[in-house]
Amino acid sequence: MIFEKTILVPLERVGALIGKSGKVKAKIEKICAVSLSIDGQTGEIIVRGSGDDVENVMPFKAEEIVLAIGRGFSPDKAMRLLEGENSLHIIDLREFVGKSTAQIERVKVGS
Repeated sequence: MIFEKTILVPLERVGALIGKSGKVKAKIEKICAVSLSIDGQTGEIIVRGSGDDVENVMPFKAEEIVLAIGRGFSPDKAMRLLEGENSLHIIDLREFVGKSTAQIERVKVGS
């Protein structure tokens, strides 16, 4: 099975994904057995993985880690997605409260 997923992250989060001297990127690639192609101009990240094991979830975990870092999680907290059965769920608050910025902020802060 060949896995390839393109993810867009905000440009200000690309540095967090790469890490100092490329350490975060290298750690994700090593642990998840994937390669990350990072375009620092557009914020486009391509996660590539391959393997014969259909049940290999590591490329999917790498995708979740990249998404988490792109959404503002620190790399250390994003790597917790590898522990146990942790997973990332992104909820679009607009589905529940509409497009009003004030309503979205109200729900985010819990008041």
